[in-house]
Amino acid sequence: MQIIGADFIVVCDEKFSVIKKGGILFEAQRILEVGDFSELCAKYQARSEYFCSCVITPALANLHLHLEFSKNEGELKFGDFGEWLDSVLLNREFLMGDGLQDAMQEGILECLKSGVGFVGAISSHGADLEILANSPLRVLYFNEAIGLSIEAIDFLYQNFLARLKDSQTKQSERFIPAVAVHSPYSVHPKLLEKLLEVAKKEKLPLSAHFLESRVEREWLESSGGYFKGFYERFFKKTMESFYNAKDFLNSFKGLENVYFTHCLEANAEILEQIQAQKGKIISCPKSNRLLNGKYLDLQAVQKARIPLCLGTDGKSSNDSLLLLEELRVALFAYADMPLEPLARELLLSVTRNAFLDSNFLLGELKAGNFADFAVFKLPESAFKSGEFLAQHLILYAKEAHRLFIDGVEVLQQALKKAKSWNPKCEGSNNKGSQC
Repeated sequence: MQIIGADFIVVCDEKFSVIKKGGILFEAQRILEVGDFSELCAKYQARSEYFCSCVITPALANLHLHLEFSKNEGELKFGDFGEWLDSVLLNREFLMGDGLQDAMQEGILECLKSGVGFVGAISSHGADLEILANSPLRVLYFNEAIGLSIEAIDFLYQNFLARLKDSQTKQSERFIPAVAVHSPYSVHPKLLEKLLEVAKKEKLPLSAHFLESRVEREWLESSGGYFKGFYERFFKKTMESFYNAKDFLNSFKGLENVYFTHCLEANAEILEQIQAQKGKIISCPKSNRLLNGKYLDLQAVQKARIPLCLGTDGKSSNDSLLLLEELRVALFAYADMPLEPLARELLLSVTRNAFLDSNFLLGELKAGNFADFAVFKLPESAFKSGEFLAQHLILYAKEAHRLFIDGVEVLQQALKKAKSWNPKCEGSNNKGSQC
């Protein structure tokens, strides 16, 4: 048994409970008890460690990650969704070329340094399979399918099945295969039907990009605008939309663990339908700003009673995979919302909310859950009162101090390992916090 303690334990339950000078007792990968650090030490004969000027939270969850696009550093165009998508297709060979493995290793390290213990990885090609399966992270591995041509559906479906089968050979308690539908503008109804059939039969989680941009909404409503020219330029075809937004959503009825990513253009009716189908919404604030110049309508999502989740997206539409930066951007983005309640909601979006209505024993520090938690060091002045703890954590925690997954510290190990393949890696300023 082992006890880890800190000045504050943020439980991340529904009430956003905080324990001053708290501790976590764990053994064999599971949390046994959470409470007062001194009382736990007196009650149990266990090895103990206390982190001064630190906050402990559940390990964070980055629910939308495109690791395969980690090579982008200015090759793609930001500022307009259509120009960005054009640049993705024009640079595909470079993005998937030499140096990708090193770039993905750096991306995983960024996740760990942000206190992330769980990722929802969207895999388009399977290039990230081995590296994620062998990483310290818990991985929800979404095998993504894309394709509009009726003539190519059998080939695309068989390719998807082969990648799904490959990912299932890696399946474990920490690596869970899943299904991703790219978007309503890029997946033929026949292919969608086959994908949903697999997900339903095998009870696999599902992900879909949905209503990310104004041009997507325009395409679904009128079969016009940017996408009409896009298909003519790149595919030499005159196309019409296969769905409207409501019909696309209806396709997912009766399925569990469905994540809809972005939803920037979702109106009240669409949000109500997502809620009725028990779907989750994943927001990627930095990506949304760079590609579409707007953020998710958080108040509308709250009104619809949909749990908010956050992700970084990939470096194809972001400058980093640091989830802590995503939280800070969101804290500043919603200027019309009270600061501390917003900060608490954002912390819940990367912990508790990510695992609601699922079988994952994660996201909240309580007995029976996995011993996955992050330790963040804050300035001493931030601890004068716990009243503003959530906003202080988001503002001042630039990286995790320690990260435990299955009760094992993984961040320091990852930093040491990184020096072997990246001599420029200097680690982090993670010394001297123990009392």
